[in-house]
Amino acid sequence: MEGVIRDHWREAVVETDAQGRQRVNRLTYEMCVLQALRDQLRCKEIWVVGADRYRNPDEDVPQDFEAQRPTYYAALKLPSRAEDFIQQVQQEMRDELAALDRTLPRNADVEILPKAKGWIKLSPLAPQPEPPNLLALKMEITKRWPMTSLLDVLKETDLRVDFTRFFRSPTAWENLDRATLQYRLLLALYGLGTGAGLKRVAMGNQGLSYRDLLYVRRRFITPEAVRQSIAAVVNRLFEARLPQLWGEDITASVPPIPAPFVPGIKIY
Repeated sequence: MEGVIRDHWREAVVETDAQGRQRVNRLTYEMCVLQALRDQLRCKEIWVVGADRYRNPDEDVPQDFEAQRPTYYAALKLPSRAEDFIQQVQQEMRDELAALDRTLPRNADVEILPKAKGWIKLSPLAPQPEPPNLLALKMEITKRWPMTSLLDVLKETDLRVDFTRFFRSPTAWENLDRATLQYRLLLALYGLGTGAGLKRVAMGNQGLSYRDLLYVRRRFITPEAVRQSIAAVVNRLFEARLPQLWGEDITASVPPIPAPFVPGIKIY
């Protein structure tokens, strides 16, 4: 049990039979084992021989690292001793906290709230400039298909590729029919990808609440599902490419999406 079963799962894993004996629920225990395996693979406490992403962490550093340690540390501009690095980080934190304490009365971007004996509220960051390639894409879409929104493009892409098939419940039960789920998935992906947010998307669609989209976001939209859907769209684009524009030979790869996922993934 130790290191495998989390405390809040123990009641579901360990059961008491009619004779008062403790038994392990095999199905629940296997789920906990897989979850623990996933977590330890991510931090490379466990690795897979021959794998790339989940390989031995010793393979992540140059093979001559021990012999060339001072050279690599100098290139990274990091101290070679762990104690020096910790002291450097601690000193940076002290300096930043001291600067916050010194400028707090005059800082218009910071506010102390009465909640919970003084929460620190920071003003939101200024919006970043729109990427030039995205602006050019929007202009080209508007020129070719007037009055066509990004949501229309996303919907049409799903009708042709059916990328929403990759968004499945992590359990064997799904209460929503696929048509309803597809509708909500497209809206949720649109809200997350464009930065409009789930609340704003829900307000523009009658009969659909923010909780409905939030449920879909939490239960169905995972990094792996997004990665598979992007790969399906990219593969379909390669099939429909114009050789006179792109040439005969095209090589590309879908970039990995880090976990934990999902808000902020740009899907345009």
